[in-house]
Amino acid sequence: MKDFIIPSDRDFGTPYVRSTATVTLNIDGFDVTVPEGTSIMRAAAEIGITVPRLCATDSIEAFGSCRICLVEIEGRNGTPASCPTP
Repeated sequence: MKDFIIPSDRDFGTPYVRSTATVTLNIDGFDVTVPEGTSIMRAAAEIGITVPRLCATDSIEAFGSCRICLVEIEGRNGTPASCPTP
């Protein structure tokens, strides 16, 4: 029989960033304060907003290859992938 390990923490889509500096973002009308360098995907997940994803997980560095997690950012051209974008 194979043992399965169930992680105790939720997978936020990108690894946690260790930084003493913080930034406050407004995502869909909700403010969230996160360590500087945190991905938009992770910041959204921390306040309960799910961004669709396929290739993103806490266990690897995000690189945005699948492009499923595209988001709009006010004042910025284009629609960047939310997993590698701080």
